[in-house]
Amino acid sequence: MSRHFTDALALRRPGFDRVKVMDRVGLAAALFDEGEPEQGAAAARQALDDAARLDSTLVASRLNTLPAAAHPYVTTAVEEVRTRGADLAGSRPTAVAA
Repeated sequence: MSRHFTDALALRRPGFDRVKVMDRVGLAAALFDEGEPEQGAAAARQALDDAARLDSTLVASRLNTLPAAAHPYVTTAVEEVRTRGADLAGSRPTAVAA
């Protein structure tokens, strides 16, 4: 599955920043699911770096998928992703008020 996200990222044209972040989150989750925690953490860090520059409730919601995907792993890199992801997601609204 990670191959699909890698391919999608390679095909994205400039200007699709929000979609790229969501693809990176998907890539990280897929790598975690495939048993590649260090590669997953690297992809997650890139997604978090990119997400920090965006103000998007959709991206904030998608970031919430990272802790569940990384759940089985306890490494320094994965813990850093969990902490940073929670901080970033918590600083942005995940739903639009009605």
